[in-house]
Amino acid sequence: MTEEILIRIRRAVREGRYDFTDHLLEEAAADGLTTDDVLHVLLAGALDSTYGDDPRGPRYVVRGDVDVAEVDVVCRFDRDGRVVIIIMAYVVD
Repeated sequence: MTEEILIRIRRAVREGRYDFTDHLLEEAAADGLTTDDVLHVLLAGALDSTYGDDPRGPRYVVRGDVDVAEVDVVCRFDRDGRVVIIIMAYVVD
């Protein structure tokens, strides 16, 4: 199941089927990250956890490295199969 989710996320990103929320864009700018950094995490990171408590569908946390920081990106799929990239935060060791 984990691998299938990552495949779906990566396929959607490669095909340009994703959207950034305003919150994500604000958080990325505040942390000095670019949208390319966020996409890199989704394409190269690992599925860290899944939360099924959202009525819009499960949220997935993908963890990956960007420069010298480890970053979590939270995303979900919308009804059309697009990846909605919600938020990200640095992982504190």
